[in-house]
Amino acid sequence: MKKITLLLSVFILSANLNAQSDTEIKNSIRMNGLGLLTGFYEFQYERVISEKGAIKIGFGTGTLRDVSGSDADKDFEAAFGTNSFNNNNKHTVEGFTINADYRYFFSHLPIPKGLYVSPGIQYLKLNETYSYTDSRNKTDTLIDNDYSIFNIRGLFGYQFIIAKTIVLNPYLGAGIALGSVSENTSRTDAYGAGFSINAGIDIGIGF
Repeated sequence: MKKITLLLSVFILSANLNAQSDTEIKNSIRMNGLGLLTGFYEFQYERVISEKGAIKIGFGTGTLRDVSGSDADKDFEAAFGTNSFNNNNKHTVEGFTINADYRYFFSHLPIPKGLYVSPGIQYLKLNETYSYTDSRNKTDTLIDNDYSIFNIRGLFGYQFIIAKTIVLNPYLGAGIALGSVSENTSRTDAYGAGFSINAGIDIGIGF
């Protein structure tokens, strides 16, 4: 009887351990849901590295702004004081980003879920052009700028694990952005610094 009881105890303990292991997430892949609104898609990978810590790396690319014709008139008016070039105005902003963050989870819950703080760094490379087509059907570029931005940031967020595998992670934070602008049309460079606002809603799968 004692042997049977011992075997049952071992079986139940083993089942519990397996169940805990099955629901434990060490890795996740996700996409920033805001990309569906902005057209700039960012994909990320997170890896748990300790009882309270995880690292996250990401890559994003896309077009933040792509308007032409009458849709670009307000952009031209804001940039040049007029929108009277013609009806073929075009304003485009596109590029890519890479980033890396460390996450420290405050929650007593098994990570990677719960409240966390996340220091990190982001590099953003963008190209912005203003162009128009004149009456002779010739395209002229008024502005062609390359932006290189290093963003040192701190994020706060809360990560939810839904149905054991679905990751939902809203976050918000601020940073210090150090950047340079290369004006290709005039062949001049400029440098600057400022504050940045960082926000997102990551949606993905854990495993």
